[in-house]
Amino acid sequence: MFRAGVRELRGWSGRSARFHYNKSRQLISEFVNSFLNLHGPDELVAGFAEPFFTDFVIVISGLDEMSGDSTLVMGSILKECLTARSGVAALGGRFTNRFKIPQELPAVASLFGFSEKQAQHLIYCSRMVAKTDSVAIQDGFDLYFHMMMLSHSGIWTVIQQSINPYTLAVRRYHWFSGYLRSFVEEPHTGIISVEKKPRILDMTAKESRQSRKASLDILANDVPKLQRLYTFANIPNQTTLDEEGRKVADFLRPHERISWALVHELEKDIPRDYEALLAVRRVGRGIIRLLAFGVYVLYGVKPSLRDPAITPYEVAKTYSEDHFLWRLQQAVDSVKNSNLPPELKRHSLRRLAEVFGGGEAESIAA
Repeated sequence: MFRAGVRELRGWSGRSARFHYNKSRQLISEFVNSFLNLHGPDELVAGFAEPFFTDFVIVISGLDEMSGDSTLVMGSILKECLTARSGVAALGGRFTNRFKIPQELPAVASLFGFSEKQAQHLIYCSRMVAKTDSVAIQDGFDLYFHMMMLSHSGIWTVIQQSINPYTLAVRRYHWFSGYLRSFVEEPHTGIISVEKKPRILDMTAKESRQSRKASLDILANDVPKLQRLYTFANIPNQTTLDEEGRKVADFLRPHERISWALVHELEKDIPRDYEALLAVRRVGRGIIRLLAFGVYVLYGVKPSLRDPAITPYEVAKTYSEDHFLWRLQQAVDSVKNSNLPPELKRHSLRRLAEVFGGGEAESIAA
């Protein structure tokens, strides 16, 4: 039903780049306008929270032909096409633009009639999403794209993308305010990657709940032990861990330089919960990893080391087929009811059928 993995095609370069960009801009702009007319701003924001709907838009616009850059170009086009008057705004973007949401959001919040308190909360949400995916989840990927889509009713979706600097594989993270109950426990609507690792540190997993709690306990009670453990971590036979336990401890051991001044500040003023710990601006990967390492060696509490990403081929097994087909029908209806020329409509529907076809999905996209 879902063959989104078959997308390693070609990039754009030379004279054709501007032509292809303009064509994709036309396709996305008309699709989005049609979708807004049919389903409204909130539904569009909710749609982009789902990895497969984002892929529908990428395929409709022909951006699947430029490999990992498709999300970046789609984000740039959405920022151009969506305005506050349409009821949806796209904020942030790629590279340094991903840091500009605190500057962009107040103007959008004013147009949407949000209070100052609401605007500051949205800025906090954007920052915590980025902090969680770069610090609480340590998967070896570096974030370089962060886009928040915001509806006039206040619901939001964040799409982030990161890259493995060694293999150049990318992964995409999806968040939706409508499903969010916690920034630090199972917050995602999806993490998609063609590359899954056998072992990563995921402090957002349910399996890490006790490790998160113990991280605060170790700050309150055992910082001197933690400091000695870190200092003498390379001495062999310094624990009673078995061979597998040593492998886990070696994996968790932080390699970053630790600011013990910050650790002692946290010891004096213990954060109320793990989210508050993560929200401290100077708390980065090293501190989070140090606490997980100490908790495992001193308390025997193991965090989740399972990679939460799913591959494109696993999407069909992860999400409801009925929901997938419903979203696909929305996408097809939006193409058919758009103001696109007939040949571009046929092209978009044919691409949907080719990439996502199979059984009922193919009949919908036909």
